[in-house]
Amino acid sequence: MKERVGKIITSTAAVLAALLLVFLLGRYGWRLGGFGACESAGISRVEVTDGQVELEGFYPGLSPKGFLGYYAEEADGTLYVGFKFSTVFGMFETGDFAVTIPTKGEIENVVIKTRKNEYEIWPGP
Repeated sequence: MKERVGKIITSTAAVLAALLLVFLLGRYGWRLGGFGACESAGISRVEVTDGQVELEGFYPGLSPKGFLGYYAEEADGTLYVGFKFSTVFGMFETGDFAVTIPTKGEIENVVIKTRKNEYEIWPGP
């Protein structure tokens, strides 16, 4: 009887650990893909100040997707930013976001970058 209870507890712990791993990979693992995993976003506000860029926006599609996060790189005065949304997490969160991205140098341009394209959002086209 003790062996059976021990096997049930071990099996349950293994299943819970696997579910946690799948959740964490789905929530944060996309960042390993860099801009290749990023999507475009609707941007409603851009504010560039010394040391940071503030962006507010939303998921531009029709189906509800939750905001997972952003990926950013700074190069030669340009801040490249990509966003990630998820249908699964859409039931827990909205696609609206407000992020503050710390920067090291002076930012002259802010560009949305995805796996397929990029476009400038600040100072504007």
